[in-house]
Amino acid sequence: MRAISDQFGIVYDMRVAIAPVNGCFTSGLTTLLDVLQTAEGMRRSLNAEIPSIEVEIGGLSDTVVTRNGLSADVTRRLDREGCADLDVLVVPSLGAGASPDALENALDREDIHRLVDVLRETSLPPVVAAACSGTFVLAQAGLLDGHLATTSWFLSGTFKRRYPRVGLDMSRMVVRSGAVITAGAGFAHIDLALSLVSGLSRELAAMVASYMLIDERPSSTLDLAQSYLGAVDPLLTDFESWVRAHLSEPIKISDAVADLGTTRKTLERRARERARTTPHAIVQRIRVEQAVHLRRTTNLNMTQIARAVGYRNASTLRELIRSETP
Repeated sequence: MRAISDQFGIVYDMRVAIAPVNGCFTSGLTTLLDVLQTAEGMRRSLNAEIPSIEVEIGGLSDTVVTRNGLSADVTRRLDREGCADLDVLVVPSLGAGASPDALENALDREDIHRLVDVLRETSLPPVVAAACSGTFVLAQAGLLDGHLATTSWFLSGTFKRRYPRVGLDMSRMVVRSGAVITAGAGFAHIDLALSLVSGLSRELAAMVASYMLIDERPSSTLDLAQSYLGAVDPLLTDFESWVRAHLSEPIKISDAVADLGTTRKTLERRARERARTTPHAIVQRIRVEQAVHLRRTTNLNMTQIARAVGYRNASTLRELIRSETP
C-alpha cells in the first residue's frame, strides 16, 4: 500500500528505504532508523489505526560501511525494479567531510554516480528525501530542478553554484516542495525523520519527539551554535568552548578574543564567512540552546535557568526563547 493522502484524506502504510553510500555519516543512517523504528514501535500504543512504518536499508551492494566503520546489511537492492513498491526513498548525508572540496571529490565517486543514475532512470516512489550532503545527490539527478530545497549551511555556496535551477531556502530546517523533502545539516536527519512520521500522524511525531527528548530542541537558526560548527573552523570551535565555559558570566567579546589570542576583527570575519552570523549572535544562540536543554532535562525554574546561562531575569530569557524557537 502507498503512503499517499488521497482526495478523502486517507493515508496508507508507509514503506521507507534509506539509501546510504559507503563512508556515509553514521548518525545520519542510525538517526533515521532510530526515529522511524521508534515511531513504529510506539504507534499501536497511541492508536492502532495509525499506518505502519516499514524501514529497510537500500543499496547497490550487499552491505554498506559508514564513515566510522559500522557495517549494515542491505535488505533492498536499488535498481530499476527496486523502488517500485516504495513510498519514500531517503538519501542520508554522504559523510564526505566538512568542506566543499571533499564533497566535490565524493560526487565523482563511481558508487555515487550509480546512485544518481538509479534516481534518474528508476520509477521513483511518491516521496524522495535527503539530508545534509545527500541533497546533492537529488540535485545531481535533476530531481530538485524547479523546486525549493535546503542543504547543509556550510555547503550552500557550492550548492548554488552547481545547481542554479534549484531555489535554495536556508531559512528552514526541512523544506517540502512537491514530491521532494530536503533537510539541512547533519543532525537535521532527526527533523527529516519526524517530518515523515508527521505525515502519518502529528500526534505520533510529537510522542516520538518527547520520548527521544527532541521535541523542544532549538530551531534551525541555533544549529550554527552546535559543536559540529567547529568542524569547519577551529577558531569558532575555540570560541564556542570559551563561551560555554563562561556561560553564567557577563560575556564580553573583547575578553574572548584576548583569551583566544586573536582579534575581534578576525573572529567577526570568521563568524561572518563560515557561519553567516556574528560572535554576539553565537553567544545568544548558545545561551538559548542551553536554557532549552535545562528546561527540558532539569527541575530548575526559569529564574534559576536564566542565571545559569547569564541572564539577570527570567523575562528576558523567555522572550529570547520565544523568538528563537518554533
